[in-house]
Amino acid sequence: MITTRSTVQYLLTLLVVGTGLFVTNSCGTLEDHKVPDPAGFTAELFYGSLPSSRSTGENLKSPIGLTVGKGEVLFVTENGTGANDGMVSAITPGGVKYPVITGLHSSTGVEGSPEGLAHLKYKDGWLYILQGVDGILYTYDVSGFVPGVTPAVNASVLGAGENIGAFVKMQGYKTPAETDPYNLTFGPDGDLFIADAAGNAIVRRNKMTKTLSIYATIPSYPGPPVIDAVPTGIVYDGTNFYVSTLSGFPFPSGVAKIFKITPNGATGTVSEYKSGFTGMTDLVLTPGGKLIATEFGFSGMGRIANESAVTLPLDPALPVITPIDIELSNANADTYYLLCYGTGVIYKLKGKGL
Repeated sequence: MITTRSTVQYLLTLLVVGTGLFVTNSCGTLEDHKVPDPAGFTAELFYGSLPSSRSTGENLKSPIGLTVGKGEVLFVTENGTGANDGMVSAITPGGVKYPVITGLHSSTGVEGSPEGLAHLKYKDGWLYILQGVDGILYTYDVSGFVPGVTPAVNASVLGAGENIGAFVKMQGYKTPAETDPYNLTFGPDGDLFIADAAGNAIVRRNKMTKTLSIYATIPSYPGPPVIDAVPTGIVYDGTNFYVSTLSGFPFPSGVAKIFKITPNGATGTVSEYKSGFTGMTDLVLTPGGKLIATEFGFSGMGRIANESAVTLPLDPALPVITPIDIELSNANADTYYLLCYGTGVIYKLKGKGL
C-alpha cells in the first residue's frame, strides 16, 4: 500500500512517466436525446491543438478538472508550470479561453510535474474548487462573470477556504493520515460530497452549516500487495452515488472497480457495482442513467468505456491521451466534453447509437 504520498496527481504522473508521455443546470428532457446511452461518439477537437506539448502556449497546462457553467461556458482547473501559476480558466462555446482566477498555489512534485488544483463543480452561479494538495475547498461567485469582459482576479480573493484535508486526517482511520480532496458532486438536500483520493473516503459537507462528516469509506483492494482504492470520480443519479477508482501502484490491469453508495441515513452503504477497469479517472451519467468512465491509459492511450468496461470508440479516431475528466453538456443533446491531461486539449463528443 502506498503510505508516503498517494495523491492522484502523483499516481497519474507515474503513469505518464511510465509511458514516456507528457503530452448543474438541466441538460434537457430525455426526449431531447436521441442516443440516451451511446455506443460510441463522433468527435472533434474543441480546444487546443495536436500534436502538442506542455510548452505550448495555446493548450491547457496540466489541466485536471472541467465543469459546464451557465451559457455552456466551460471552467477548467490548470496547474500551470508548478510555480504558483495555477488558474481557473473559462472557455466560451466558440473555443476562446479567458482567465477567471490566477495565482493559485501550484508546485512541482518530486516526480517533476505540476500539482495543486484538482476538480471543480459549477452550481447556481458558484464554482466549488478543490485544491487537492493543500486539502482546501474554495468557493467563488461567477454569477456575473462574462468571458472577455470580467477581469481575472487573484487567488487572494478566495480567502483561506475550507480545510477538508485537516478534517479527513483527524478521523484517524488511516495510518499514516493522508488526504487529497480530488472530486466532488452534489447529492441529497443539496449537500456537497467530496471524494478524497488519498483518504479513500467520501466527505459530506452540509449545505446549510458547512459541517463535515465521513459519509463512506472506499475499501482497499486485497493483496498481496494491498492496493489503495484511490477514488477519482463521483456522480449522483438521484438515488445512489457511484465512485470510480484509479487503484494505487502498481496499477494492475482490470482490477479497478466502480462502487455504488446507497444512502442510509447520515452515511452510505458501499457495494461493488462494476469491475474490469484499469486506472479510472472520472465518471459521467448518460441521459439514460448509465455510466461512462475514463481510463488514464498505460501504453500511451487511454480510453472511454461504458459501465460494462466496453470501449466506446471515437469517429474519427482522435488520440485519447491521458483523459482526466468527462462532462455532459448543459445545452446540447447527446454532447459530452472530454478533457485530456497530458495533451491539454478538450474534445467535443456527440453520442452515436449502435
